[in-house]
Amino acid sequence: YLEEKLDGLTEKYDMIEGRRGIGLMQGLVCKGPVGDIINNAMEKGLILINAGVNIIRIVPPLIIEKEHVDEMVDILDKCLAEM
Repeated sequence: YLEEKLDGLTEKYDMIEGRRGIGLMQGLVCKGPVGDIINNAMEKGLILINAGVNIIRIVPPLIIEKEHVDEMVDILDKCLAEM
């Protein structure tokens, strides 16, 4: 479910080159630096980290429900739209 939602963001935003990862450990590969996106997400209550300059690393808790994935993706979507 998480991969499906992140793939949706990849299709929606040209700044995202792709998604990679296994299971809940996911990353969005972006065309440029992701520091501003991560900081914006933090201000909105979503903790993300980077993996290098251009990758947003997403590592949610091992026990997560669809509603939490939806909330996370909604916040990330808003942050990407603001860029």
